[in-house]
Formats: sequence, structure tokens, C-alpha cells
Amino acid sequence: MPPLTDHPLDIALAWAQAGRRVALATVIEAWGSAPRKPGAHLVIDDQGAFEGSVSGGCVEGAVIAEAPDVIAHGTPRMLDFDVTDAMALRAGLSCGGKIRIHLMPLAPVLPVLPEIVRARAARKGCVLITDLSTGASRVAGADPADLLAAPIATCLTTGKAQTDGESFLNPILPALRLFLIGAVHITQSLAPMARQMGLEVIVIDPRSAFATTARLPGTWLITDWPDTALTELPPDRWSALAALSHEPSIDDPALIAALRANCLYVGALGSRKTHAARLKRLHAAGLSTEQTARIHAPIGLPIGAATPPEIALATLAQIIAARRGAPAPAGGNRRVAVFRA
Repeated sequence: MPPLTDHPLDIALAWAQAGRRVALATVIEAWGSAPRKPGAHLVIDDQGAFEGSVSGGCVEGAVIAEAPDVIAHGTPRMLDFDVTDAMALRAGLSCGGKIRIHLMPLAPVLPVLPEIVRARAARKGCVLITDLSTGASRVAGADPADLLAAPIATCLTTGKAQTDGESFLNPILPALRLFLIGAVHITQSLAPMARQMGLEVIVIDPRSAFATTARLPGTWLITDWPDTALTELPPDRWSALAALSHEPSIDDPALIAALRANCLYVGALGSRKTHAARLKRLHAAGLSTEQTARIHAPIGLPIGAATPPEIALATLAQIIAARRGAPAPAGGNRRVAVFRA
């Protein structure tokens, strides 16, 4: 059961294909306590329905109110909110933040949305390049040799187009995919929590008594052995993997695949003694000490978790920390990556 996407650009395309008239709002710049970063999207139709977010709820109402006029006239506009702006105060942005939002009809970007959707489905990054004055848009690939695609590896930025003035370069990355190895009690809590965070969740367990829809409703379940499953559905740098089965024959092949794929996050359940034995097996299988040092074990942030839901929470928090490049707590594994999406 492939996961359903909730990316605002995917939603925008679906709405347009259903005949709805749509506007697209994008955070261009943010300062201070503004809760959403550049590149965040809000999709609005002409009836006021919306998905996504460009703030913590404090300016969405003002942006939604502007959308019908933008849709009707077909002209992009820039909306600036700060504490000195009366419109921002009415919207509730009185906490010291500033935010600049580009609001445009969907039509200029609509021709490139299928390309973006295909790229994400193929687990490839791309860069959406939008002329802020006209809304005209194109897509650059994620090839590091393409200078326009450089932000894919760093962060959102703005630049100058050669002919049309100011442009916005927005890296669009694949969804963070989470492989959960073992349909155990921790997985029963972790899978729905991770889906709420926007992760694509795949549970792999060859034990048919564990991997059932009754135990994990609404979850993408694969009942092959991990070495087979992860060959057919390989992990990548936009993937996280948590080995939770506590069975070496199940966990070890998954860990080997994840480390060789340079996954964003790799974690494994078990005590320090269990992990020491695991490391001997992984080294015997050909992995280097540098590779196995990337495993978060014992898994999860050190919050004193004891129950399966608590361990799930600690694990998900550690995955989010890796995703956002947050520093590890004292005594924790400090090897964190950065995933901006």
C-alpha cells in the first residue's frame, strides 16, 4: 500500500486537475520568530479551502483573504507582515516575527507541477525556479553541476534571473521515507506518529503473524525478508531506518542496506551489550567502523523511555533531530545530517 502524499504542490496539481481555481502562497523570506521557513507553501482555492501552511496560523487568514482577488486578476503579489504593519497586527503576528509571502495564481506554475510530482515519486530532488514578478516557473534538476540547483544541497535562497528580475529558487525534496524493520509493539506506536509528521512509513517483517493490517491498520506492510524488500525498494539518502525486531536475521540485513545507502538516519533497538555483538556481526559482513558508527544505538533520545510508546516517541524525536540538523544532546550520538523539506 503506497503512502498518500500530502505535499502542497501535489495537492495543488490534484485540485487543478479537478477543475478548481487555485492560488499558491510561498514563504520567500522570514525573520525573527516567524514559524515557517522560506519555501513553505499554502494552497488556496477560490472557495476558501486551503492546505499547507505559511505560518503558525497567525497570517493564514490574511493570505486566504487575498487569494480570490489574485485568482480573479491573475497577477502575483507580495505580502509583507511585521509588527509595524497594521495588517500583520490584525492577523496576529505580534510576537516579533516578520514574513514575506509571494501569492500567485497557480496557472504559471501548473505546467511544471507534473514534473515535480514525478521527480518526488522517483525519489529525486529538483529546484522550482519562479520569477516573482510574473510567476513564470521552470524546474532544474538536482545535478550539483547545475548552479541553479545548488540550493538542493544547502537551503532556500533567492537570486537574480538573467532577464526577468528577481527569482526564487525552492528545492523540492522527496518525502522522508521511514523503514521500520519489525512489526513489533514499538512499531504500532511509531508508525502512526511518523505519518502524522509527514513521513512515508514502510514496515518490513517476514513474520506474517506480526505484519498484519489488524495490528497496523493503514500502514504499508511488506512481508518479505529485508534483504529482498530493500533490494526491490532501496533506501536512499532521503530515508531513515529503525531496526526494531530484535532478531539479528531480520535487523542485520536491513542495517547493512541502510548504511551502504548512506541513509539520513539509522537506528537499532537493543542494549549496549546487544549492540556490541551486533557491531561484530556487521564488521564481519564487511562494514567499516566509520559506517557502523552512524548507528544510533541504543535507539532514541535519552529521555528515560520505558514503554513501547515512549520508545517510539524517543525514536521519532531522534529522527526529526537528524532531519533538521539539530545538535544531539550531551552523551548522544552527534552524527546528524540535514534534511530541509
